[in-house]
Amino acid sequence: MHRIPVRQIMTPTVVTIHPEELVADAAQLMEEFDLRRLPVVDDDDCLVGIVTDSDVLQAEAAGSALRSYEPEAEAQWLTVADIMTREVVTIEADATVGQLAVRMIEQKVGGVPVVAQGPHAPGQVRLVGIVTETDIFRMIAEKWQAEVAQTGQEV
Repeated sequence: MHRIPVRQIMTPTVVTIHPEELVADAAQLMEEFDLRRLPVVDDDDCLVGIVTDSDVLQAEAAGSALRSYEPEAEAQWLTVADIMTREVVTIEADATVGQLAVRMIEQKVGGVPVVAQGPHAPGQVRLVGIVTETDIFRMIAEKWQAEVAQTGQEV
């Protein structure tokens, strides 16, 4: 299982957000799609950051402590660019699940954007998917269920 390419377990359709969008928009997307992280992309779908549910919660708590709700003050509200992590832990689609697991453990992250070389600059990467600990668990569970179905007994 550890030699399976990440592309086989990743989710290729990723809910993303742009850096200029409001933190409130990120919170709404996360709630709507039941997500814990949102990759932040530019207009070319190049990865520029990531925002997590913890980032959003901290921003909302800080905002509510600093000011009361004022609809006219929307320009002062935080954007995703204000709270996102710019140095994102990533993996390429051809990497193995074993490499992915090691990277996630070493970096203490529960999900990793899957990237390919970007269209323009050498350091740019284009988002092609996302993989989380749930994807790894799902793969293990499916392999186990297949073995049980094949042998007729729990292994």
